Amino acid sequence: MNAEWVNIGFIRKPHGLQGYLRVQSLSDVPDRFTGLNQISIEFQDGHRETHDIETCRPDRDTLLIKFEGIDTPEEVARLRGAYLQVPLTQAAPLPEGTFYVFEMIGSKVVSEEEEAIGVVREVISMPANDIIVVDTPAGELLVPAIQDVVLKISPEEERIVIRLIPGLIV
Repeated sequence: MNAEWVNIGFIRKPHGLQGYLRVQSLSDVPDRFTGLNQISIEFQDGHRETHDIETCRPDRDTLLIKFEGIDTPEEVARLRGAYLQVPLTQAAPLPEGTFYVFEMIGSKVVSEEEEAIGVVREVISMPANDIIVVDTPAGELLVPAIQDVVLKISPEEERIVIRLIPGLIV
């Protein structure tokens, strides 16, 4: 799947009376928002806006961000539930052997014996490990994203190879 934009934050709610908003970072890169002057916002209906960042600072487990020209809680309220995005070309580099979720969505899933299993619909983040949700002809298959099960992820081929351990497919 080709994506042009990468989600790096989710707008939770307004904060205070001066146009700040509380943002949940979706990036594993601690300083992802440092040095950003402008950001794209994608709303739930799919339309997009670009805003200049006036200030951005960490606050507990979230970020407080203020955009230039947005100065009231009412103006911020319309942004609630939107995603903060950067172009794919500005995506933070990942360590070897790690992948962005968008790189896996739409990938074909096959067994290590090359048997077709299905297509990745989504990846669910869980405390112990991520879960790859695969649509198969028999229904939904939940695949734990662990080394013993997921043998190879190849975004360039849009292909994931898994080991069919006992109990995975019933």
